[in-house]
Parts: sequence; structure tokens; C-alpha cells
Amino acid sequence: MNRALLYHASIAVCGFVLAAVSVPSLVADEVSVSGVLMAVGGVGMVLASLYEQLTAENPAVPETPGLVLVTVSAAVALVAWAMSLL
Repeated sequence: MNRALLYHASIAVCGFVLAAVSVPSLVADEVSVSGVLMAVGGVGMVLASLYEQLTAENPAVPETPGLVLVTVSAAVALVAWAMSLL
């Protein structure tokens, strides 16, 4: 298992969910500071994790408990976002 890829993919999933949650309010012209910051932060998380994974020879990855926490958090965020769409 590639630990760096798993970590950065989990961060990208969290960023995607963060941005995706804010999109409906922004599309409906309900612009708020929190909605804009969520969208910008989510896109920033996705871009930063992709950049780190693609450019670094040895990308930084936390120890096992941190990696498990980030991976489980990404899975929970993705499931929660999918359930909110229903």
C-alpha cells in the first residue's frame, strides 16, 4: 500500500467534499463569507494535495494513527455528503 498516495487522496477527498457542500448555496446566489471560504479552502486542499503528491520525491505522511484518522475522516465525509444529496 502506498501510504503517501492514500494520505493525499484522503486529503483531496476531504477538500472535494468541503467545496461540494458550499456549491449549492453559491449557485443559488446565497453568497456568504462562510460559503466562499469553504469553496476556496476545499479547492485549495485538493490542489495542494495533488501538487505535493506529484512533485515531491518523498511526500510527507504522518505516522499510522494519523494516517488512519485522515482516511476514516475522508470516508465519513464522503458518505455524509452522499447521504445529504438523497
